[in-house]
Amino acid sequence: MSPAVSDTLRLQRGAEHVHRLGARALAELLLQMARERRDLDDMLDLLDAWRDGLSPAMVRAARGDCFPPRVLHEVPA
Repeated sequence: MSPAVSDTLRLQRGAEHVHRLGARALAELLLQMARERRDLDDMLDLLDAWRDGLSPAMVRAARGDCFPPRVLHEVPA
């Protein structure tokens, strides 16, 4: 069944918000959705919660907008 117009708009607004939060936020959201095996209604509710509770400035201030640095290890020849 195709989503209702209101669901489509919620999905678009939620996706725009998470995109502004950065790649790490997107990865965290996808991981949470995968763990909880959410259906569309649940995913839209989760997107709404993230939009209501997280601002890009807040995520940047907590350095949550980027992944931790990758540690490089020397490989002996």
